Amino acid sequence: MIGEGTKGRRDGGTKGGPLGALPTKVGADEGWRVWRGRALDPFAEIEMFFQDRGPVPETFARLRRLLDAAGIEFVVIGAFALGAHKYRRATEDVDVCLPAEGFEKFKRELVGASYERVEGRSRRFRDSETRVTIYVLNAGDLAGRTSRNKEIRFPSPAEAMEIGGIPTVSLARLVELKLVTWRMRDWADVIALIRENELDEEFAEQLNPLVRMAYLECYDEMIEEDRYNPEIHDAPR
Repeated sequence: MIGEGTKGRRDGGTKGGPLGALPTKVGADEGWRVWRGRALDPFAEIEMFFQDRGPVPETFARLRRLLDAAGIEFVVIGAFALGAHKYRRATEDVDVCLPAEGFEKFKRELVGASYERVEGRSRRFRDSETRVTIYVLNAGDLAGRTSRNKEIRFPSPAEAMEIGGIPTVSLARLVELKLVTWRMRDWADVIALIRENELDEEFAEQLNPLVRMAYLECYDEMIEEDRYNPEIHDAPR
């Protein structure tokens, strides 16, 4: 199956969808996040997400304001970067990359006042108002599964480009960051990016050679999925 490595381009795969992960189990009702003093139904939260409302969009907007106000450069990855590149799906957290000096300033000026540390996780924080988790990745560190990756690194703010009003990475860099995890859920995101951006096999040439075969596996999986998509055409007989 896709995600088992690069054993061949014609392997099977996983299907991704726009709902993404359900919100973390935080509230009094199992599976419900507490937001503004009430337990928020996970499906209501997902609906709000696609309306740019609710805990996660609010957390993202607040983080951007605070980083800008503090003069901390950043680049957005994760689900919000996917949305900037035409594939919008729900998420329960926010992912940003900061340079080393920016991370130190973040901890010095914002942690304690606006964000709380997550115990045992040096780069994971929680918004003190929304309780949404923020992952702060170190620009320049090796990305994904480092036992297999010694080349692809998390981006620095110098790579950021404004796409859909979000400072994020190019489509090729985002695809690399997803592929290098060798996780099925990230490869499902790549399949969706291929579909939504109408990418072809030649796009692989824009990627680091380390993940080109993985991209082609995802491309083949997208073609196979679409063969059975009744919204595109009848299933093959």
